[in-house]
Amino acid sequence: MKFSVAKLLSQLHPETPTTVSQLRKKFSLNAESEKTQLDIALAALQSLGVLRHQRGRVQLQPHDHLIPARLRSSSKGFCFAVREGGGGDIYVRDQHLNHAWHGDRVLVQIVREGGRRRSPEGIVQCVLERVHGTLLAIPKRSDHGLIAQPLDDRLPHPIQLPEEDSHHLDASDHAVAEVHLDRFPIAQHLAQGKIAHSLPTSGGESQDQRLVQTKHGIFGRSTRNRSVLKPLDLGKREDLRSLPTLLLAGYSVWDAPQLPALSLETTSTGSRLWVHTPALAERFTALGYLDLWMRDRGTAICTGRRWQGLISAQLVKASALVADEEQAALSVALDLAPDGTLEGYRFCRSTIKPDVLLQARDLQDLARQEFKVRDQLPAPVRHLKPHMATIAQLRTVLAAVRQQRLAAGSIELDLRQPALKTVGDLQTVALDEKLQGWLPRAQDHEPMAWLREAGLVANRALGRHCAALKLPAFYVQSGPMEASDLNGVARTALGLESNLELGQDGNAPDGATMATVLQTAARSRALQQQLRNVVKPCAFASEPGPYMPAGEQKAYAPFMGAALHYGELFNQQLLVTLLRHGKCSDAGHPEAVDLASHRSHDQVSWEVLPPDHSKPFKDALAEGLCQHLLDRSRFAAVVEADWVALCQARHLESHVGKTMDGVISGVQSYGLFVELPPSHGEGLVHISSLRDDWYEFRARQHRLLGRKSQRQFMLGDTIPVEIQKVDVLRNQIDLVAVTANAPGPT
Repeated sequence: MKFSVAKLLSQLHPETPTTVSQLRKKFSLNAESEKTQLDIALAALQSLGVLRHQRGRVQLQPHDHLIPARLRSSSKGFCFAVREGGGGDIYVRDQHLNHAWHGDRVLVQIVREGGRRRSPEGIVQCVLERVHGTLLAIPKRSDHGLIAQPLDDRLPHPIQLPEEDSHHLDASDHAVAEVHLDRFPIAQHLAQGKIAHSLPTSGGESQDQRLVQTKHGIFGRSTRNRSVLKPLDLGKREDLRSLPTLLLAGYSVWDAPQLPALSLETTSTGSRLWVHTPALAERFTALGYLDLWMRDRGTAICTGRRWQGLISAQLVKASALVADEEQAALSVALDLAPDGTLEGYRFCRSTIKPDVLLQARDLQDLARQEFKVRDQLPAPVRHLKPHMATIAQLRTVLAAVRQQRLAAGSIELDLRQPALKTVGDLQTVALDEKLQGWLPRAQDHEPMAWLREAGLVANRALGRHCAALKLPAFYVQSGPMEASDLNGVARTALGLESNLELGQDGNAPDGATMATVLQTAARSRALQQQLRNVVKPCAFASEPGPYMPAGEQKAYAPFMGAALHYGELFNQQLLVTLLRHGKCSDAGHPEAVDLASHRSHDQVSWEVLPPDHSKPFKDALAEGLCQHLLDRSRFAAVVEADWVALCQARHLESHVGKTMDGVISGVQSYGLFVELPPSHGEGLVHISSLRDDWYEFRARQHRLLGRKSQRQFMLGDTIPVEIQKVDVLRNQIDLVAVTANAPGPT
């Protein structure tokens, strides 16, 4: 089907009716079968009270009784609907799922209110969007004939296969099938599908890539769009070619997305940091095929040493920033005080000429040198001698910017991805963290650490600019943590004998202060994981708001990573439109304002963008762009987490039967979760394997306590464990505690 219910509803409005013919044109429905599917969907939604359909005109109806949510199931059969707008989860019984599967977006109606210790109970009334179009499964014979049993335990739904797929039963025991779903379950009928390929489970990194891509229905490099680009507008560009400009190699993979370049000038009051991002938005037509193709993708996805890019190969080639070559860019000048405070900004369409590309190894070599001894540089970095002053000054300025960010409440945690070769570019930090609400701690010699600091300030500037001019921008928001959640983490930390101190009122310090203290605690990693679990996740919105990872209280509108995320590309399109078509004055306000900088915004009381230029941006936001991009970002995070988990399992697979020292990362009534460095793969020590005593679970103390021996297993303890079994595809690692040695703190 060419559309989902979610996409259908995004095209409808409560005030303005939409005709059925407009919907058919929007979704390119030409065949009679496709038009019939639309009619069926409209009739079903009308019966639910979601819309009104009369005389070929469709209008959205208020449906507050139906709650949008995403299903989260467990392998044990329990299912909860996680509300998209926040709030408590809704328990959904198996008989009330109505054939919705784990991960699907649904509309849920509450049928029983919750209590103090009981979640509300609901029933799935409509599936908004299916998440499983392709999956991994094991073909076998059953009472229903030839079926495929999904590998994911959270999908206990067999898929009926055609008899011609029976030859896949003869495949190796070390293979799974890639199954394409043709139809989801209806009434008593099973889902139907067909096998596309049999995939080996032990074919090396390339086959592992294929397994993860198949599991999530994504594709590799070959699917990049080949639309023709628009000629670049070379008029009214600011000439910045004489600025000393540095490129930084933040990623190691050859086809990784393009990152910004940095320049620095000294001013009478401090420094002017220039951040240049490739001019992407000027090279394609808004709402054209390429634009909509990228909007649908939403974000670039990294699986180690391979990327599924957001932008087309032609756009990459046309806009790439290369050392010693002229290129068009979209630039922002950030005026910074000596302490790193942002005092002003100015945006422009520019032409730049980067001087040199800085690799991670260059910054590592320079970090070992005294910048004052410029004539004693080692041979690998001798080519950087003309740029040493800029590099040294840039390091100082960005360090001050980081301190300002931390002082404003930004949280950094030492919870990086494992340093495994196959993890690839996922080991590095991102330009920002749009979902998790905290930033991984980076080293001073990492190029991405420099780019991140510069990018965060640039995005703060655009956020304030768009908010002041009331522009229809894409914003990212995240609020501070709840005091009760912080107090819970503080109780855990104090119970584990950390050096955390409470305030005079007996409450925990703020999240940023707590993160700093926990970095030096005895059980640092385990306690930082507890803090991570209570950090408020980020949200995408069309209205400005605080964004705590950047230490920004007013507005945050990202645009520096336009090759990484469509929301940033959307903001780049908006900024280019403003610079080219913005109205500096109004008939009632003859005094002009500067639409490229922060000056005189208090005088703006008119629409700075003409209606025909602002309408596409307003329509996109009204049609659910923020929710779509949030879904795509979450999807990308799941894919990347699955790849890291597979890399961890592969690393531990070669250690089956060995004994290793692990760190207890979680304590439950049924056992211990143990992390095994350096991969940080997490396995389970089931309580049934602790046979030397009867162990009681102390939830508040995060420990298991032996009745007779008084031996305890506590969060953050180091214990020796034996790796018994590793299921790579299901990411299940079975461990057994070696009880000869007593646990101790790490």
